[in-house]
Amino acid sequence: MDETAGPLRPHDLRTETAKSPLGLDEPRPLLAWELTGNGRSRAQRGYRIRLFPAAAGADPLADGGDVHPAVVWDSGEVTSRDSAGVEYAGPVLAARERYAWAVRVTDESGRDSGWSEPAEFELGLLTESDWHADGVGTRWIGSPGEDDLSGAVSLDYAGRPRHRIERVWLPGDLSSAARTAYFRTRFEVPDGSVPERVRVVADASDAAVRVYCNGREVAADGTPIEAGVLRTGSNVLAVAVDGNPKTRTQTHTQTDPATHANDVSGLVVHLNAESGEDDVVVTSDDSWRCSPVADDGWETTDHDDSGWQLAQAFGLHGVAPHGRSPLSHRPTPYLRKEFRTGAPVRRARLYATALGIYEARLNGERVGDHRFAPGWTDYARRVPYQTYDVTDLVRSGDNVLAGVLADGWYTGNVCWFGPFQYGRHRAFRARLEVEHTDGTRTVVATDESWRVGEGATRYTDLQNGEVVDARLEPAGWDLPGFDDSAWPHAVAGSPRHGPLEAEVAPPIRVKETLPAVTVTAPRPGVHLVDFGQNLVGWVRLRVRGQAGTRLLVRHAEVLDHRGELYVEALRDARATDEYVLRGDPDGEVFEPRFTVHGFRYAEIVGLAGDLDPADVQAKVVYADMEQIGAFECSDPRLNQLQHNIVWGQRGNFLSVPTDCPQRDERLGWTGDAQVFASTAAYNYDVRSFLRKWLRDLRDGQQPDGGVPHVAPDVLSPQSFLMGGDGRAAAGAAGWGDAMEIVPWELLRVYGDRRVVAENLAAVGSWLDYLEEHSTDFVRPAEGFADWLAPMPTPADLVATAFFAYAARVAGWLAAELDRADEAARWEKLYDQVRAAFRARYVRGGGRVQSGTQTSYVLALHFGLLEPGEEPLAARHLVEEIASRNWHLATGFLGTPYLLPVLSRFGFEDVAFRLLTQDTFPSWLYPVVHGDATTMWERWDSWSDSRGFQDPGMTSFNHYAYGAVGEWIYQTLGGIAPGEPGYRTVVVRPRAGGDVSWARASLRTPYGKVSTRWRRTPEGAFTLEVTLPPNVTGEVWLPTADASGVTESGEPLAGADGLAVERSGDETLVRLGSGTYVFQVPATT
Repeated sequence: MDETAGPLRPHDLRTETAKSPLGLDEPRPLLAWELTGNGRSRAQRGYRIRLFPAAAGADPLADGGDVHPAVVWDSGEVTSRDSAGVEYAGPVLAARERYAWAVRVTDESGRDSGWSEPAEFELGLLTESDWHADGVGTRWIGSPGEDDLSGAVSLDYAGRPRHRIERVWLPGDLSSAARTAYFRTRFEVPDGSVPERVRVVADASDAAVRVYCNGREVAADGTPIEAGVLRTGSNVLAVAVDGNPKTRTQTHTQTDPATHANDVSGLVVHLNAESGEDDVVVTSDDSWRCSPVADDGWETTDHDDSGWQLAQAFGLHGVAPHGRSPLSHRPTPYLRKEFRTGAPVRRARLYATALGIYEARLNGERVGDHRFAPGWTDYARRVPYQTYDVTDLVRSGDNVLAGVLADGWYTGNVCWFGPFQYGRHRAFRARLEVEHTDGTRTVVATDESWRVGEGATRYTDLQNGEVVDARLEPAGWDLPGFDDSAWPHAVAGSPRHGPLEAEVAPPIRVKETLPAVTVTAPRPGVHLVDFGQNLVGWVRLRVRGQAGTRLLVRHAEVLDHRGELYVEALRDARATDEYVLRGDPDGEVFEPRFTVHGFRYAEIVGLAGDLDPADVQAKVVYADMEQIGAFECSDPRLNQLQHNIVWGQRGNFLSVPTDCPQRDERLGWTGDAQVFASTAAYNYDVRSFLRKWLRDLRDGQQPDGGVPHVAPDVLSPQSFLMGGDGRAAAGAAGWGDAMEIVPWELLRVYGDRRVVAENLAAVGSWLDYLEEHSTDFVRPAEGFADWLAPMPTPADLVATAFFAYAARVAGWLAAELDRADEAARWEKLYDQVRAAFRARYVRGGGRVQSGTQTSYVLALHFGLLEPGEEPLAARHLVEEIASRNWHLATGFLGTPYLLPVLSRFGFEDVAFRLLTQDTFPSWLYPVVHGDATTMWERWDSWSDSRGFQDPGMTSFNHYAYGAVGEWIYQTLGGIAPGEPGYRTVVVRPRAGGDVSWARASLRTPYGKVSTRWRRTPEGAFTLEVTLPPNVTGEVWLPTADASGVTESGEPLAGADGLAVERSGDETLVRLGSGTYVFQVPATT
């Protein structure tokens, strides 16, 4: 401790991990601050917090006398080192209110810092009634072309239709010459059933479809039809298809994503008649009658179809190879409302959300810089809303509040299941509250008085792309004075959805803009752009041309052997944007707003002449997380590997942690997320991002405790549609275990006890599920096992090992919350599963059944072996690696633990050998041989010998194998958490392989930790360590003899404030905050 240093000072105050957040709805927000101060071993002894309305200014912080009456909460003097995760403990906070808070601390010598600069935060709308305050109700509104919104359905898996929908056609081949076909089926409406709303959806790709119900032609696009068309008893549904339905291809040469969003085959029909609890549902299947010709009256109830053939089913709707057809291609609604204000504006807030995704506009300006708001959730469970400060956008006088409403996840394509996974009708909800300087208020809310029109945006889909016809954009539509008299009024309704909640996750934003690295013209009218980096986002293009000129922008991650876009791996994702020029002589800019692609290369088709590289850019988007970690070393290959890991995280951390960002999947796979969570937390601050995703995970947990494979859960509903019970989409080992592993990682890295409390009950339900679906504590051979491993491990072994680990982690989580009985219960379960694992899979001499690398890694990492068996098992693991010429053979579940296990049991040389291996399979093979700039899904997504892997599952941006990043930070960087949240930091860098130096840094909840080391060819070792105030460290030096070690030029032995001890062949130094430079001489 340096007595000459001044007192510690708090700075960088944060509320809920953010600076000055808007729109919180946390009843007890978490507060945090960092400390600054000179000297070593600096620590906080205590703190005091005051919270007060921001409008009160600095008066509440005045010293002396009684506490200022404006203070809402005064914590009093608290003796504690806590400076992160401090929970507000005052009275209930008010909706819309803006608060300020400040903190003062006492340091290790009892010196007072004085009050910090105040930090501010603002609450949003806390209840549904807040959306209707001031006597102004806020409605959901949408386009009248999409029916009344009360029919919009946000599907909850428990209420989803459990009906098979099959694609049918005339018997024979779908490519038969028949271009017209007729289909009929009879169905019953029960006595006493009174249909309230009837819809029919029928589609046969781009063939024309006519639908008849009891002889009357009805709409085929889901538009409600007259309920009276049905009658009690027997009914007939008949469909005529004019024009042979297209057979699905995989050429990906289609140039019109708006009219060919998915090539499909056959006819699909779905009738739904809502009638109380028991809907009448009719779907296409092989019980339908069909004929290539039909007589007059074929569509009536009296027609005799007994001579017609039975239809042939060619596959389930939505199941490969049969995609879901788009069923409709609706232009994006433009919504607007004019209003007037009087007195000058003091403060203005816009609260907005959508069923779909939206862009809000005010007086011609885009509101905020969020993309794809409100994000992706299970909308039946919860719908996030956003809060914007629009004080500078509201004018005195005439104003226009506007919104653009696109499909997003709600009505757009999700995975390969097609559109309408949550509902059919897009809806917008917004509330603008303006406070004037004279104390009056102006409130503008969405209702039927809004006008709805169309513009240039003709089609949007996250997977397929966006179509914009710039000639159709109504000039000034979002400005006052625009004539909207021809626009119809919006429809308002009450769509079914979960409660509105303030946005928790960081918003998606444009984070970088990349220039074109090269532009080539492989053939006339075609330009190929290489951005040099596999990224997630879109292309911004500046062009000149004649009105009506049509441009296509196609995307791909890699090129094939011909130098063309390799699009087969995109499967049914079109990844194509279209732009029709308006013909501006000064040039015009095309930049899509409601789609996103994973790509390095873009092909621009239709542009005459040359393309100036300065006119094309790539916009990179991801969640606006703070980058907190950095790593660099002497091996450029490892630096590229770290680069690839970071970019893989960026591209897959948008609204949920997805598996891949480019093909028709893009799901929040739980296994991928849990194996990568710890690495993700080294690169970025992912507290809020993963906390939100854990809500998605809990929302998808099944009633019996099964944890879904993906979150938000869109697989269980598909299981229902395919005739299952949904269980096939939950309960997989290593995937469902995200339920306990992700909270555990957030506790370790951030000290976040709240996230533990939020998830512990769900963890318990998951363990109950595992126990219920096990036999004598052994799990069945189900799930994905060690996914994509070169050498498979038995699924039951993997599942039972993870069952044991789940119980152990649950015990740790319960103990963290001081729930001793619960912790004891899970520890007992761990012992029982461990015993069952040993009895079933462990053999003599430390051998594990199957002998795969993953079998040994899981047994060792999860503590399933006895102490005497562990070194033997570790040796068997090394022998297995050696037998493969020092190559790994692990998949998604074994890989994260492989190097840590080798290091833990004394085989760090083998770990470094695997890390720096650059032949297949290895981490560096894509770097050295594949020109990779992100992580690959497979070890051999591409290889020298065979080229591309299976295009059905080959992603070049898939972060799971990037889980090695944690080991790189901890072993080469030397930074690991000791106590939760890095209150104690373990600094233990190891020099291995040919790496001669490395440096790493990490911004922990208490401040920035950094390390820098160098090893000379002779073996001398220098280590520089910096720890922030309020943190202690355990520094491990690579020598058992500390006699020659110096710290900042002084002998280590007897150094003031350092506790030195020998530990095996290392020296352990315990120390406080500050900067230290250790020099270890070369051994002779």
